[in-house]
Amino acid sequence: MSPVDADTFKDALASWASGVTVLTTEHEGQVYGITASSFSTLSMDPLLVLVCIQNGNHLERMVPASGKFAVSVLAEGQDDASNHFAVSGRDPGPELDGYDTFTDQTGCPILTGSIAHLDCELETVVPGGDHIIALGRVVGAASDADREPLLYFRRGYHGLD
Repeated sequence: MSPVDADTFKDALASWASGVTVLTTEHEGQVYGITASSFSTLSMDPLLVLVCIQNGNHLERMVPASGKFAVSVLAEGQDDASNHFAVSGRDPGPELDGYDTFTDQTGCPILTGSIAHLDCELETVVPGGDHIIALGRVVGAASDADREPLLYFRRGYHGLD
């Protein structure tokens, strides 16, 4: 059996439609966020989620140091936020790059206008190839039934229609 090359792997994954999230944290007065497509529920008892963070990213250091993170599930029309937080090379700062935010239980910024959010305390971090897998215990959550989700499919943004 021949090995799968990276481009074939990426093309196959592009056929998986998913919601879009922005993962954020706060540590020592500095906040940072990234677009994260590798997000999933893990457990209902206790309430756990997992997120995957690329090695070398600021969050790889900041989430374990702070012990907390928040997941903003983006709504249709928030493609600009997804694109912004997907860009690497940004530095942590006292505000989340000019985006309107609020906080729940942990003090991590949550993007205003998101369809839902999950506020988490870090349970553990597991290595996963060129990423870390952060498991978070959900301590705060909310959703907005009047909004539609932002979806990502075949390298583009879509709505439900």
